[in-house]
Amino acid sequence: MSLPGITSDTDAAAARGRPDPDSAARRWSVPAPPRFSPPVAGVVIYAGIRLLSLVVTVFLLRHGTFRQRGVTLAQWVTGGDGGYYRTIAAHGYQYQPGQLAHAGVFSFLPGYPAAIDSLAWLPGASIALAGLAVTVLAGLAAAWGLVALGLKLTADPRISLLMVALWAVAPSSVVLSREHAEALFCALAAWALVALLYQRWLTAGALVALAGTVRSTALALIAAVAVAVLTALIQAGPARHRIAVWWRPVAALLLAPLGLLGYLAYVAVVTRRLDGWFWIEKHVFHMSFDWGTSTVRVISRTFLDAPTVARVLVVLAFLAALGLTAWSLTERVPVYLHAYTVVVALMAFTTSANWMSSKPRFILPAFLLALPIARLLAPLRTSVLIPLLAVLTVASSWFGLYLVIIARQAS
Repeated sequence: MSLPGITSDTDAAAARGRPDPDSAARRWSVPAPPRFSPPVAGVVIYAGIRLLSLVVTVFLLRHGTFRQRGVTLAQWVTGGDGGYYRTIAAHGYQYQPGQLAHAGVFSFLPGYPAAIDSLAWLPGASIALAGLAVTVLAGLAAAWGLVALGLKLTADPRISLLMVALWAVAPSSVVLSREHAEALFCALAAWALVALLYQRWLTAGALVALAGTVRSTALALIAAVAVAVLTALIQAGPARHRIAVWWRPVAALLLAPLGLLGYLAYVAVVTRRLDGWFWIEKHVFHMSFDWGTSTVRVISRTFLDAPTVARVLVVLAFLAALGLTAWSLTERVPVYLHAYTVVVALMAFTTSANWMSSKPRFILPAFLLALPIARLLAPLRTSVLIPLLAVLTVASSWFGLYLVIIARQAS
């Protein structure tokens, strides 16, 4: 029996007096599993990798040298920069005028603590739990944005999903499971670049301004907006478009740096130094711009002197990132995307090497470095890719734990 106006194959066969040979098979066949859309699949892949990474982390913390350090999973997730961010979220920027040497809290931008505070008011949500929630939600949003970015650039769901997976297993990607600002910044950066690709200028400018309150790496996004706007204005000039066409790019260019510049101005006023934030970075955290001389020195000494395992791993990871940066320039993508990637890499390279072990983390926002590798791996069968990604997840988890728990505590 069929719905009115629709004749099924079974009814047609019965009308002709012949049984339908496939009817029994169709009755007993197992329905095909639902196919996720690429963005949802990207979020699921990212969540699966992060979950596997946490399982590996729990295992490692309970065995070998890691166990001797006595670090629990809760301490690992909330440690590092997390203490500063939670303090800011709970109490704001506490600073006694004239005590600049103790003003290290200003090195941490307010965007991530503000997001934590926006969730901490929920019933039963502590500051620590809210921080973890922000990291988790931001990571999922970043994965969604990377899929959207990959689809716009390649129109290939497989390559787009591989971009997410490779970014999620990058060296120091364990920070995406900790109370650090990288996940939130990457989410804002990914969607800002998507907005640029679709020429949603005001959205892009607003997202970049927000990113400027999260990480100073927003300078790379500001550069991308500047290149994109300049390109659009050059193209619009000869056509003599109406003001309604070009005012949005100009507004985006003016809006993009407001978040970062606003915070730098705030620190300058509070500390009564025009270079307040930069002074704190240099004298409290020993982080400054030196044209990369200290980084080159560390790299050369790593192979000339008696190298440690940690330094060799960091240098190899950093050199691989620089090589990928050069490789990514061969991709036929808009020039402002290249500008973003190059500026992220330059910021990691040209800052002082006192925090050399953190340089792989500084490269993490350059997620477009995954694009050429994703193209290379796309022809492989899924049965090969899944074990490969699992191995990379284990290696990345061990790498992140080793750098922070073993190498940094030993140095």
